[in-house]
Amino acid sequence: MDSESDLSDVEAPTPSFAEVWRGRRVHWQDRSTWFGALETWLEREWRPGGKARLQKRKLDLCWDDSEWLDALECHVQPSVETLIEGLADELAKAKLRTFYGCRVPDAGVFHREGLRRNDPAELEALARRLVAEHDDLAWMRQNIEAIIAGFDDRERDTGRLYVSADERPQLDHSGHYLLFGSEWLQCLLGPGARRALKRYGTPTVVEVDLPFDWASEETRREFARHLLQEWTRVFVTGETFSPALDFSVTLLRDIPAEMVVGHSHPRMLKNPFMQYRTERTANPTCPHCVGSANA
Repeated sequence: MDSESDLSDVEAPTPSFAEVWRGRRVHWQDRSTWFGALETWLEREWRPGGKARLQKRKLDLCWDDSEWLDALECHVQPSVETLIEGLADELAKAKLRTFYGCRVPDAGVFHREGLRRNDPAELEALARRLVAEHDDLAWMRQNIEAIIAGFDDRERDTGRLYVSADERPQLDHSGHYLLFGSEWLQCLLGPGARRALKRYGTPTVVEVDLPFDWASEETRREFARHLLQEWTRVFVTGETFSPALDFSVTLLRDIPAEMVVGHSHPRMLKNPFMQYRTERTANPTCPHCVGSANA
């Protein structure tokens, strides 16, 4: 995965104002992918002397405090809401590095086939197979069809696919997707199936460079707000830490394999069902990793 770059890192030459976002890969955690571009994009928006005055401000605010945007608004000509709308439109020309947390036997399936939307029929078939093959679920074998037939949430998230702009919240707060796999399966089979689900596959984070015009306009506006707020905070304070951002994109289409740019297997995860106790991944690899290493 990309690592955070210090602001002192030398960035690639920034395109002109009009094309600053076209084809750009924006990775929240790697500021070098967006900080300089956003500064260039803002150049035409300052009030006379506004940029210098903003940088001299002494503000003691939390990173996620919306007052950072209030501070910015005092020094730019348009309103912050106008800036957010304009930036959201421009981000449609960019790609967003996103992440998908799951548990699979072989991450190579994503490199070959991409990521598919939630399909209850496929998940039902997997549930039947898991119950048939795992002795830990033997007690469910006689009743699995009745369990499936009585599942009130069968259509939950049907036709949807969720990716996030930062993988860190999944590792720290939503580890159940990587520890036990599909939330749909977890709801269907219940807590008693967690031991078996944990033996199926390997915790996997898939990396996707998503065309940002695939996201809704509302989603782009929300992300634009986060970018402007974080840019202001870093510009004023000079701090280099990258806060974890809990931000998801909802898709109504499959992600093709060519958009999958990598994957990883986290070695440590926090179990939200056990007071976020840290658990170690027994074998942080998969057949695709082994095949790539031997190629």
